[in-house]
Amino acid sequence: MVKIKEKAFWIFVGDVAGRGFSFLASIYLARVLGEEFYGLIIFAISVLGYATWSSDLGLIHIGTLETAKKPEKRIFRIIEVFRLKIFLGVVVLLGFCSVIWFIDIESTQKQVLLGYMLSLIPYMFLMEWLYAGKQEFGKVAVSKVLNGLIYFLLIILLINSKEDILLIPVLYTAGVCAAALALGIFAIRNKPFSLPPRGMHIYRDLLKTSTTIGFGQFFAQLVNLLPPILIGLFLSFGDTGLYGAAFRVVIIAMMVDRVFVNLLLPNLSAVWSIDKHAAIAKVSTVYRTVTAGGALIALFIALSAEQIIELLYGAQYQESAILLQILSIMIAVTFINSLFSFGLIATNNDQKYFLATSIGGILAATTILVSTLFGNIISATIAVVLAEIFITLSTYFWFRKVIPSDYLKPVLITYSLALFLFVGFVFIPLNPFINAVIACMIFIVAIIKFGVIKQDHIKWIKSRILS
Repeated sequence: MVKIKEKAFWIFVGDVAGRGFSFLASIYLARVLGEEFYGLIIFAISVLGYATWSSDLGLIHIGTLETAKKPEKRIFRIIEVFRLKIFLGVVVLLGFCSVIWFIDIESTQKQVLLGYMLSLIPYMFLMEWLYAGKQEFGKVAVSKVLNGLIYFLLIILLINSKEDILLIPVLYTAGVCAAALALGIFAIRNKPFSLPPRGMHIYRDLLKTSTTIGFGQFFAQLVNLLPPILIGLFLSFGDTGLYGAAFRVVIIAMMVDRVFVNLLLPNLSAVWSIDKHAAIAKVSTVYRTVTAGGALIALFIALSAEQIIELLYGAQYQESAILLQILSIMIAVTFINSLFSFGLIATNNDQKYFLATSIGGILAATTILVSTLFGNIISATIAVVLAEIFITLSTYFWFRKVIPSDYLKPVLITYSLALFLFVGFVFIPLNPFINAVIACMIFIVAIIKFGVIKQDHIKWIKSRILS
């Protein structure tokens, strides 16, 4: 079996390189386009996010989990997941394009939105889920690197001013095409469709199963996708640009969380089916680790937010600094939410996952909508953090029923310590980066001293990485 450290390495490479190149392209676009047109791009990508969700409806997670099983134990075959994904993709593409075409909006906005919908075509054929299930993360990394690199290079070469904005969705689609083509070539060599599809009843069962997870994802993704859309609709695209600049930093910071999720879902699912007591013990250790890790990253970003924004985006995005400080809280909360959310899926509690995310998501959507409709960009950003907290509390409620443990004490100690250090260091007249580094060092020593992370936890993590 491939070592965990090797899997984590390839997941991290894929996210760092793929998302890193996309992040660099985003920074370049923010500087070249300005707040308003950059906000339009963020708005369009958020709409695309909902279109991608609609064309997936949980099939990616079903495909990942089914591929992780032995062929004889699979409920659904790879070809069946692949075909249904293409069918849904075609339906969603036609539906979204029709709606956008008849909406009464400015011509440039309409063309940008329609342009991004074209990327649904390569997304239909993108088979990252297949290789994630097989835990062949090197191939997934190749696709992500190609996607980000090609998009970044084309943006740098071809986008020089606001007048080039209509070309950006085409370049975005070119990157996705490269990723889909690379994984398609790998798939042809590996012959994943060795087993033929079965009758139509299988597709009905597959759609029913995936929809439970899919609608749970809809609510879970509210915090990521809904705010830019509402800010663009009720405030301005300029505000969307300011928010998007801060949120892009948060996405990059949460790459560590992505590594954790991609490793947790297949591994926890496998352990849960064999030894539930071992799975519970593992979750307890992982929970303390991600709680401390998320708070550590959030603390660093909160203290150095002003310098991060100025360094990346320039003085014109200075207002994004306070937004980034607020959103840093979301980083800490999301790390925990990932364990609860994907833990429910990995332990075959799809219904609980749906209930948790839908209840929390409804509260989240209401909070974001009200704060955006009747407030400003600051209140909208605070609402995003509150929304993530609502969803996390909901997933915690259901996850605790599956895997009971002492979840409150570690998070109370960790978050209180991070808040205390932030308040103490934010007023110290040193370079914010220096303040952030010193505060983080104190934080690490303190969580070990207070027993949040113990020597046994450190030894277990090292053994898993080195085994």
